[in-house]
Amino acid sequence: MDLGLQDKVAVVTGGTSGIGLATARLLLREGAAVAICGRDQARLAAAKASLLGNAAEKNLVAMPCDVLDKDAVARFAAAVEQWRGCCDILVTNAGQARMSTFANTSDDAWREELELKFFSQIYPIRAFKPLLERSDAAAILAVNSLLAYEPEPHMVATSAARAGAQSLVKSLARESGADARSVDRRHRA
Repeated sequence: MDLGLQDKVAVVTGGTSGIGLATARLLLREGAAVAICGRDQARLAAAKASLLGNAAEKNLVAMPCDVLDKDAVARFAAAVEQWRGCCDILVTNAGQARMSTFANTSDDAWREELELKFFSQIYPIRAFKPLLERSDAAAILAVNSLLAYEPEPHMVATSAARAGAQSLVKSLARESGADARSVDRRHRA
């Protein structure tokens, strides 16, 4: 398969397991340079070791980063900038599921869930935006869940937070699309 990703620079948050790791593996196989991050050092090391079979070490960066720590995300973006100078693809993938009903979800659990779902998008997008703007074909891919569209009663906080994150990403796409259209109009004038 050729997805046209040869020599593109991709960043995958939550890239140490599951969808994030599989995405990083595919991007490397397609010829992209890939930077992954994760909170757990052991899982990060294991993910890096498994990905090196798909790419030369120069095409892979694995850095510890908690996407809910704005400063850590800024350091991750700075490392990618120093490594490759830009970012073509940002995959925001960090997340988890919380099993709870409305009746048994505490206020603190609601806050944690909302913070995770929103700021795991906000901090990476803010930090990588300047690098994405250097690309001629930048893309942000926000990994979400069907729960954003089909909520489950036993996952009330996760369903609500994922729907909100989906709306956030749609708003950002429209905002960015408007900027792109205005730039395009200026170039045609």
